[in-house]
Amino acid sequence: MSFPVDPTIAESEHPKVASMAIVGHTTIDSAKIWVRCFIPGRWCLVVKDSPFDGDVDALGTHEISDYFGDDYPGFSVHQQADIDGVTDNTHTFSFGDLPQNTKLYYALITAHDDDNNLERRIEIGSHSKHHFRTPAADNDKLVFGFSSCHDPFSTAQHGQGAWPAYYEVLKDRNAAFCIGGGDQVYIDTNDKEDMYSIWEWLSQYKNKIIAAYSNDDGLETDKLVAYFAKIYRGYYRIYWNFFHLKKVYAQFPQYMIWDDHEIMDGWGSYTKAERKKLLNKFFQADDEATNDRLIELMFVAAKQVYQEYQHSHNPNTNTNLTPAMVTDEAKNGDCQWDYHFCQNKVAFYVLDMRGHHDYERRDEGLALLGQAQMARIKEWLASLEDIKAVFFVSPVPILHWNGFVMSMDIGGQKDDLRDEWDHSSNWKERNTLLDLVMNYSTNSNNPVTFLSGDVHSASVFEISSDDEHPQARVFNATSSAISRKPAPSKAEMLIEKSGGLRGSDKMAATRKYAMSGHNNFLTVTVDMTEQQTKVSCELYWPNGDDNELTMKKVKLT
Repeated sequence: MSFPVDPTIAESEHPKVASMAIVGHTTIDSAKIWVRCFIPGRWCLVVKDSPFDGDVDALGTHEISDYFGDDYPGFSVHQQADIDGVTDNTHTFSFGDLPQNTKLYYALITAHDDDNNLERRIEIGSHSKHHFRTPAADNDKLVFGFSSCHDPFSTAQHGQGAWPAYYEVLKDRNAAFCIGGGDQVYIDTNDKEDMYSIWEWLSQYKNKIIAAYSNDDGLETDKLVAYFAKIYRGYYRIYWNFFHLKKVYAQFPQYMIWDDHEIMDGWGSYTKAERKKLLNKFFQADDEATNDRLIELMFVAAKQVYQEYQHSHNPNTNTNLTPAMVTDEAKNGDCQWDYHFCQNKVAFYVLDMRGHHDYERRDEGLALLGQAQMARIKEWLASLEDIKAVFFVSPVPILHWNGFVMSMDIGGQKDDLRDEWDHSSNWKERNTLLDLVMNYSTNSNNPVTFLSGDVHSASVFEISSDDEHPQARVFNATSSAISRKPAPSKAEMLIEKSGGLRGSDKMAATRKYAMSGHNNFLTVTVDMTEQQTKVSCELYWPNGDDNELTMKKVKLT
């Protein structure tokens, strides 16, 4: 069909990912591996316990099932899939029955086809030695990485930020996996630099789009969602086309969750009336109901592409996506983006703070997570057995900025502040969550740590409740941003200090560390060798003219 404005050229000046691999959710005997191929076709992913050097050179026109079959020496498995444009040439392979605690190599190879005119059969993983490691069934130490806020286009240099250092630290520390804590792409904030905002684009061309995708019954929703999805995909392919990011993604299992910039700045933190105004432009025939519906359909497209590029390689959840699903909880409630997993007696729950985020529900205490997700969290905590430590991934911190900042709920900053757990509109929901966590930590004697991003600076707090849960050990460690332009160093003065938790008469926070002015990332170490589990956060940032890496270790327990 002819587009009113070609969505593939919304950002045409930046190179985009063609082929790429991401190692996803990995257990002692299974792994998900996500790929994007530069061209549709029948592709095969081969996983084996030795490098492909020499093997693929001699592959020629052999059938993969014959070449890597039962007579092949060593361990080898393979899967084939028809990959096409329906999912933007992406696919997630799921392997089971893998050997535990083993370094495994993988390669993406075209299936043999006499009509295949490709110049090469091996697309990913031959001499570049793509590999990952399955964990051991029982280990007394766990090290993993955490990062958030990837936006190299927020600076004129378009640099990789801390990604090169992150890759080296993950290798040196033998990290088991990584967590992407939100804002893995920015589709909306860099029009002042040279990265077009998707929402500015929609505002500029909306009348042409409406005219092209309307009939006598109104907007053609299916076609509009497909059109918008093409634009979102382009941003992912631009933002992920950075060398060290791709190296991290291809080697260390990734667990991801979105935040607002995968959708729209401040998504969920506007009232409906405020949101409708976002698309109003002078000299355009503005209809607020149509504006609102366009935004809802953009959200559906954002969900579809988030599923394709991020959530598909997370642990499985129910994501029933249809264009009819909008922000209304009754229609959107079947989509579950929150998930959990365990490794080495350490349990993780990844919170979704955007899929059901609705500022209109603030008085009910349900604005950020929603009722269904809160119920799942409660059930999950009650089900934990034989666990030594618990982590929640909360894309936005439990607390970070001081009361002066949080009181500035005006103008263009109000959506950012409404995102925060520490905003007055979210106190009721935050206290419900913290009560659950405090109760669990007290009864289990296990530490609970929230890992967060979003704020383009770093902090570590201990949260206590002396009256009801004096034995609870609860923390919040925030690391941001890995490549987004960081908040200035002076912003450190605006990070909260020790004192009572606003909105609670029984909880307090002790600041253990704060830093601003640098790109940064975390590693977390969980040491279970002693009777009491030891948890520490290692905050890293490149510093000085030579970008020498600085590390600050903060002991939590």
